Amino acid sequence: MLRKITEFLIAGIRLTSRPEPLFTRGSTSDASSKLAGMGMVKRAKPTRAERAAHTRHRMLDSARELFIANGYTSTTMERIAEDAGVAVQTLYYTFRTKGQLLRAVVEATAAGDDRPVPVPQRAWVHDMLTAPTGQRVLALAVEHGVDIFVRAAPLWPAVTAAAADPEVARYWQQVATDRRTSQAPMVARLAELNLLRHELHPNRATDRVVVLFGHDVFSGLVTQAGWSVPEYKAWLLTTLAQQLLQRPKLTPTAYADLSYSHQIAS
Repeated sequence: MLRKITEFLIAGIRLTSRPEPLFTRGSTSDASSKLAGMGMVKRAKPTRAERAAHTRHRMLDSARELFIANGYTSTTMERIAEDAGVAVQTLYYTFRTKGQLLRAVVEATAAGDDRPVPVPQRAWVHDMLTAPTGQRVLALAVEHGVDIFVRAAPLWPAVTAAAADPEVARYWQQVATDRRTSQAPMVARLAELNLLRHELHPNRATDRVVVLFGHDVFSGLVTQAGWSVPEYKAWLLTTLAQQLLQRPKLTPTAYADLSYSHQIAS
């Protein structure tokens, strides 16, 4: 009896010591699908920085929606925190004040996202400042610059209402200064190409750009007068070309691939 028991144990060891393949030939994908379905495929957990960026994005989205819907004065930090699903202390820790939060919302909205890449460093600005013709320089500036107005326009009433806040007032004044600074390189590119009107000094040319290519004109024509955005873009390109360029008559190659090309008379 002892001998039989020993033989049985030895046979069992031999059987269990044979490694079984995880997948049979031709069944790898099926088995992988089953494992994924069973939740055995682990996804990498978001990093701390990724979680913080997601929370910041959520707070900015909530603030944007509430500032637009309720205005600056009626929108409290507590309400924004509640809508974003965060503690109000988190909101204050991230943005310090409601004025700074509004500023962050305006900047993220104008840029189209909350990436830490300033607008002057965006790819479209590089394309504009390296364009080979003056008309193309202006056409790209209009295409992408007006889109900034489109995104930010719903927030302008909140910014206006917040003008009594010294922090917001200083910020809006800085926006005006920065806008001139950011538009000067476009004029410099036209001068570099020797395409500015002969009697027009670059400083005077920049003056015209700042006035024509500003949110006040956009607001007057699009928001108040009801122009479509393509209509406004076409008018702005035509007007800037007339005001700045030696040869203002537009050629289709300058704008044919842009969103407002159908609004420009050939």
